[in-house]
Amino acid sequence: MTLSHPLKSFAVAACFGAVLGAPAMARDIKIGHFGAPGTPFDEGVQYFAQQVEELSGGDYTVTNFPSGQLGNEAQQIGALQGGLQEMLITSSTNLIKYNERFQLIDLPFAFEDDAATDKVLLGEVGKEMLAGLDGSGMKGLTFIDNGFRDLSNSEHPIETLADFEGLSFRVIGAPVFINTFEALGTNPVPMPFPEVYTALETGTVDGQDNPLLTVRDVNFYEVQDYLTTSKHAYSALVMLISQPFWNSLSDEDKAMLQEAADKTAVENRKIMRAAVAEAKEFLASEEGGMTISEFTPEARAEIRDAVAPVTEELVTDSIRPLYDEMQAALAED
Repeated sequence: MTLSHPLKSFAVAACFGAVLGAPAMARDIKIGHFGAPGTPFDEGVQYFAQQVEELSGGDYTVTNFPSGQLGNEAQQIGALQGGLQEMLITSSTNLIKYNERFQLIDLPFAFEDDAATDKVLLGEVGKEMLAGLDGSGMKGLTFIDNGFRDLSNSEHPIETLADFEGLSFRVIGAPVFINTFEALGTNPVPMPFPEVYTALETGTVDGQDNPLLTVRDVNFYEVQDYLTTSKHAYSALVMLISQPFWNSLSDEDKAMLQEAADKTAVENRKIMRAAVAEAKEFLASEEGGMTISEFTPEARAEIRDAVAPVTEELVTDSIRPLYDEMQAALAED
């Protein structure tokens, strides 16, 4: 019988022991979103990555893919459903086809202010909306803030319902936005976002609606003179996780990711709302050069009455119970 060389046996044993003693490789989570790198929104995503790594003790890492690097909304949603991508942050509007409860967020003048959005979306109504994704191949972890949509135009200040009459506005090509702007007396023009700046510059449309950060960061203030902080629509995003990936996790790891998401929802709101305040200050400055208006309570009530038929049409029998819950939550002190 041939004996192993003692040094060879020692080397094999040492190598085996090193493998046993080596730390397990961290499991990576790919998260896609459509914010640009370095923006306040992206800062919130980086905060989530930090929380996951800390709460998991390094067992998980998060790789951030901003600016749609992993594909458009439909492509990334499909990747989540197939288990090829772990996480995505996308507009709640993109999820209406999977559960129409998300339609409630897009209703015109659904929320008065930031506190109202938090009361609904971070409360029981929001949890019911997220639960509506069950069976879609995706799970909703929380709602992420993207701010209110406000109005800008190149013609005159908008302070009353009459001021809308005859203006043309670029809108998102979804029925709720088209119908809302028609009810306001404008000519809504559905248009892809990349075309908006040129359309404003050339006068193809008179105005547009977007969060104040967008108005500043894509330089709409260069081709628009008037801004109304209308808060006519809230721009909510949903932090999604792949259901196949979620099903592969232990209960402990699921709880860890939910905790990281919940903490991020709070931090994201702090970051975004401070940034919105800075954007408003800039747009009103000499450099921003915009005249800023807001609705009086009386004007806002008149405008809300004008768009009320849009809400009634969109609140179907199947989502009315949750709509009623939402109104009750908003009425609470």
